[in-house]
Amino acid sequence: MAFDSGNKKECSDKKQNEKSYKGKNMIIKPSIQWLNTDSDALFINDTSVILLGMANNTSIYATPSPTLPVVQAALDDFSAGVAATADGGPSATSKKTNLRLILAGLLRQLASYVAVACKGDMTNLLLSGFPVQKPVRTPIGALPAPQNLTVTHGMLSGELDAKVNPVFGASTYNWTCTPNTPGAVQQTAQTTASSYAFNGLTPGVSYTITTNAVGAAGPSKWSSPVSQFAD
Repeated sequence: MAFDSGNKKECSDKKQNEKSYKGKNMIIKPSIQWLNTDSDALFINDTSVILLGMANNTSIYATPSPTLPVVQAALDDFSAGVAATADGGPSATSKKTNLRLILAGLLRQLASYVAVACKGDMTNLLLSGFPVQKPVRTPIGALPAPQNLTVTHGMLSGELDAKVNPVFGASTYNWTCTPNTPGAVQQTAQTTASSYAFNGLTPGVSYTITTNAVGAAGPSKWSSPVSQFAD
């Protein structure tokens, strides 16, 4: 399982979060409240954030228990279960609920591992992707702009596949695809996943793509733009 590494902006955000906790008498441990309160789409997104964070920081989290592939497999099963409820009836809904319970159980075990492996260090905990358990629980504030946007050619002609690191607390992502030609019409989209495939593009034309994340406090700032020629 391969993930893109974080960048300096993410490190800056994490350091800022760390500063906000200095001077507070608290036990540094991951929060698991979200396991019960997230919608299915947000649950998938936030689990992906944790898998990405831990995969990018194996020097801190060298021996996760359960292993990341086990959690990824449970996430894939749950995601498929959610998709099946679109027209699967009560039995599909029941199966999806059970798959969520399995994934949540694995994440609780993983949170226990992180609580020990982070060694009481706030920066280490934030790098895991887990949110911090606060003495007084408050809603997640404004989200950071999504990082590491990549745009690649799709399987079909005129298709560009955009992907960004998931943002914890993001319920949806807004996307724009703007042709770099005068008077051209911009394409927009909204997804619950941190990826989107733009199709029907004109081969040989350059397109600039951006995305932002939307949480309880509203939309984040837009990501850095990435340009790519359609083929």
